[in-house]
Parts: sequence; structure tokens; C-alpha cells
Amino acid sequence: HSVAYVTFQELATRVSHRNTGKVCDDPIADRMLQRIAADENLHMIFYRNITGAAMDISPDQTLQAVSDIVMNFVMPGAGMPNFRRNGVLMAKHGIYDLRQHLEDVVWPVLRKWSVFERNDFTGRGENKREELAAFLEDLERQATKFEEMRDRSFARERAKAEARAS
Repeated sequence: HSVAYVTFQELATRVSHRNTGKVCDDPIADRMLQRIAADENLHMIFYRNITGAAMDISPDQTLQAVSDIVMNFVMPGAGMPNFRRNGVLMAKHGIYDLRQHLEDVVWPVLRKWSVFERNDFTGRGENKREELAAFLEDLERQATKFEEMRDRSFARERAKAEARAS
């Protein structure tokens, strides 16, 4: 479970650092965060390769671990004070949101391991893959719902700002 977790966590951290650099409006901070993100990517590749090898050796057991991680993923620091509030702000401002988690983290890794194309799972693995697929479909719905809510929130904020300006 640990190696599967850090595969996703390192990639999620890379995406978050990279996006923080883009929105911080400071070229030095952006360059520093680019370097940190590149280092996170090297870590992710290392762990992704180890987990990929495990998937080849023991597909059912590895898929169980991967599914557990994907379906229960939390970023490091989730227990810190104000983490939830800060996470919402990060999502609101495009630093790291559910869509990015799904499209920039989860799907690329699962595709690399050919999770939905493999034919080496037993019945147990097939059941777990179906459970994972259903979870990902629900995550897609949640991402779309969040984006719609975020768009409405930004529209309300713009309307208020325009009303104050006039």
C-alpha cells in the first residue's frame, strides 16, 4: 500500500507545486517550484515503476492496494489545522482540484499500468477493477459538480464586484 500511495502522492504534489508556481505571480518562486516539481516527478517515476513491477508479479494483490489508495486518497497534511479550508481555497483557485486529481494524477498512472486493459486478473481482481471503475465514474461526476459550483461562485463574485464598481 505504501508504494502505491507515494506514487499518487508524489504526482499530486508535483501538480500542486507546479500550479502554485504558475499562480504566484513571482518568477523566482515559479522557477523554484518548477525545480521542486521536477524532483517530485522523479520520485513518482521511481515509485510508479516499482508498483508497475508489482502489478506484473502479483496483479490482484497490487490492484487491491492501488484501489484502496485511489478510493481513500488524502494528501499529506490532511490532519493539520485548517487543511480542509486551505484545500478548498487551492481547489477554488486551480492549484489542485478534483479534476486535476483525476485527469493529471489518477488516470495517467492507471493508464501506465494498463489497469483497464490487462487480462491477468483473477475473478477477485476483476471485481476490484469493476469497483475501481465505478468509483472513478463517481469521482468524474463529483469533479463536474464542483466545477459547476465553482463557476457559479466566480460568477456571483464578478457580479458583486461589477455592482460595487457601478
